[in-house]
Amino acid sequence: MVSAAFFATTFLTTPALAAPAVGRPAGATRQAAPRAQTSLRSTDRVLYDVDFFVGERVGAKDVRKLKLKPKKAWDELHRCFNCSFPVDGAPKKFPSENQYIKLKACGIGHFGCKNAPVRYHKSNSYPYTWFFLAQKGHFDGKDSMVRFRFYDDKQGFLHLKVYATVTHPTIPDGVNKEFATMKWRAFAHILGMHLE
Repeated sequence: MVSAAFFATTFLTTPALAAPAVGRPAGATRQAAPRAQTSLRSTDRVLYDVDFFVGERVGAKDVRKLKLKPKKAWDELHRCFNCSFPVDGAPKKFPSENQYIKLKACGIGHFGCKNAPVRYHKSNSYPYTWFFLAQKGHFDGKDSMVRFRFYDDKQGFLHLKVYATVTHPTIPDGVNKEFATMKWRAFAHILGMHLE
């Protein structure tokens, strides 16, 4: 396991990609949404594929699992997206199709932040699924992707599954995976507390 100090040091000192993309200038018109990339290309590779029970964390590895349908999680995120989504820059309102979001991935608190601009896309592969497509300036490389899916297992327990591919990451894989695992575990637990 990567220590917080190692993570912060590496996150702070790893060079970023090109200057981050910024949102549309004031008064700019919205262009037609480009078709989102949804299949793997030769430059993509899987970085992680993690799965968490949605529920309140009651111990280092113990979760008070919730028997809920995925629609409950979906509805809660539509009520308030950034109340549960634990990444700086997340909007309060659930994102709309092709919405540009200036996320910032931060190591500890608001320090060691890396630009992580993305566009939101709803996925049709499964119900209650969406993905973020990385934009120019993202620390994982443009066109990297993170997919989020809510589902219930055979026993009726609610899960959050997160799957990521990267194109040109600027963070070492071990650190990147550790950080992502912590963030998405926190997402599942914060959301779970709002659902209880």
